[in-house]
Amino acid sequence: MRAADYFWVGVGVAVLGIGVVSQTAPSPKTGSTVFDWSTMKTEATATGSRRQVLRAPTPTLDELEIHITTLNPGAVSHPPHRHPEEELLIVREGTVETLQNGVASRLGPGSIIFHASNDLHNIRNVGSTPATYHVVQWRVSQK
Repeated sequence: MRAADYFWVGVGVAVLGIGVVSQTAPSPKTGSTVFDWSTMKTEATATGSRRQVLRAPTPTLDELEIHITTLNPGAVSHPPHRHPEEELLIVREGTVETLQNGVASRLGPGSIIFHASNDLHNIRNVGSTPATYHVVQWRVSQK
């Protein structure tokens, strides 16, 4: 039966006043895979560009989110903000400045930035060329 058929069966049962028990299939978990830079779709943004790599559950995480941002010279990723998820940034090219809880650090290619849970942070391109960095963020249930 197709998904649309399940919908109409559910509507019919509800109209008749009979309770419906539905089961949702679990989201597929991402297993081992590779992501080829040359095949990633690049989307233009107001501050540069972005490549969305992955946003899906894995065997041990509720969600693994990976994207790659390129900031134009002088551009800021976003205003300083905080979130409960930790995140890791790996600078691929250019010169960036990250702000963490009011402390600024200037970093170049190969540098790694770790934003801990709920720490105020952002990143900006302080160089004269585009700056590209990989972002890895993970979410787990707070049970």
